[in-house]
Amino acid sequence: MAKLKQAGIRFDLETYKWLEVEAEKTGTPISALVRAGVVLLMAEKALMGQMRSQIEAQGVTYPSMKRPKQLVNK
Repeated sequence: MAKLKQAGIRFDLETYKWLEVEAEKTGTPISALVRAGVVLLMAEKALMGQMRSQIEAQGVTYPSMKRPKQLVNK
């Protein structure tokens, strides 16, 4: 069985109400909805990284593809 860690997450009221409606509609606990959302976000992020790599491998670049540089406070 997977080990679980607990975390407190704060949602704005509109998001929390949406989660409550979805939980009631689907019969799924809010925590399960949030976990499913995180899984989808992780998959999307991995896919975007793969797509970026494929595009860059083809030699195509766009200004919007540049990674933002870290700001340095001087």
